[in-house]
Amino acid sequence: MEKSNRDNLYKSNDNIFIDPLEVIAKITTVSELANRINDEFYKQFKLTRIQFRTLYFLHVFMKEGCSLSELSKKLHISKPSASNLIDRMESSGLVTRISNSEDHRSIKILITSEGIKIIEQAINRDKDFRLQVLNFLSDEERQTLYKILVKMEKNMTENFL
Repeated sequence: MEKSNRDNLYKSNDNIFIDPLEVIAKITTVSELANRINDEFYKQFKLTRIQFRTLYFLHVFMKEGCSLSELSKKLHISKPSASNLIDRMESSGLVTRISNSEDHRSIKILITSEGIKIIEQAINRDKDFRLQVLNFLSDEERQTLYKILVKMEKNMTENFL
């Protein structure tokens, strides 16, 4: 193997060279598997993956509501996509839009009581599943994995979006 090619590879603890494309391929495979499993899980609540993520974000992190811009950034989707998503969720009674009394152009998105009921049921059922998915890892391995994923997300967001 030429030195220039080897420089593009990562070395594991076993002194085996690992191609970065293989690392990305493995991450993609795990992500696709998780998405398939999650999509089946969300169906029992009549939610899509993005609707679940939206309800979760609003319920856990934004109890006072958030702007469409904040939501689109958090979900990594465009503002028009976020607007369409909120339209559908609002018609299903999961979220509502509230105008700012001081600035009528400013709108907050809030989770409704129906949205809270559904997301709390989903979160409670989801906890056991999540534990099963990661129970083969030690606490230290889970923490390391999480830190690496956060670092990757930050790098990709800052450098490629």
